[in-house]
Amino acid sequence: MTLFWLIGAAAAAAVLAWVLRPLLSRRHVQAPSRAAANVAVYRDQLRELDADLAAGTLAREDYERARAEIEARALQDAGQPESEPARAPGRRAAWALGAAMPLAALALYFLVGNPSAIDPEAERHASAAQVEAMVESLAARLRENPDDVNGWKLLGRSYGVMGRYDAAADAYAKAALRAPRDAQLLADFADVLAMARGQSLQGEPEKLALRALEIEPGNLKALALAGSAAFERKDYAGAAAHWERMLAHVEPGS
Repeated sequence: MTLFWLIGAAAAAAVLAWVLRPLLSRRHVQAPSRAAANVAVYRDQLRELDADLAAGTLAREDYERARAEIEARALQDAGQPESEPARAPGRRAAWALGAAMPLAALALYFLVGNPSAIDPEAERHASAAQVEAMVESLAARLRENPDDVNGWKLLGRSYGVMGRYDAAADAYAKAALRAPRDAQLLADFADVLAMARGQSLQGEPEKLALRALEIEPGNLKALALAGSAAFERKDYAGAAAHWERMLAHVEPGS
């Protein structure tokens, strides 16, 4: 905790020095035009939209809607009058601001802060909540754009990492419906489906692994799963046959 306060004090001092340096000078500063600043922001937002559309991470319908919103905001701002230029405050105001900032920050911290957040365990819980929020956001987006195969694969992989195997299997099923010749997708689907069924590869999981091998005979995950399925039903020769085929695709001695 002491180290935290020392680091915080050092960071606050550095920020204050950086913020107050122009205020302590005697020069008058002309504030940038609000319109010019807004134009730069809108230009960056449009550039990001164009990049997302080109990369295929944004549907054309979503792109057009977002672009229309940005252009509408730009037109609205264009009709607003410019504010008067701002002048730099004097040294007295700078010193007052320098004294008030750390006091205000300290008061705000004790009012709404959470010292327990420094605890690594609490930080891990917060990170997990953030990841879950992002995953649910992805799921919501896919409900509006259900033909996004890569999105379904990412959602299935995310649910698998979270241990939500039923949901992962459902996401992979939707992806496989739209990309039935993707061997790696079928192997991943078989893996989470087996976990959802009590860690058993018998039945549909094994069929998915074998179908993946028909498409891509050297797929390592499909070979591993098919071998495990054979081993599970005591077909040791079949298991050995699948696993031996993996040797040609891995580093010697691995």
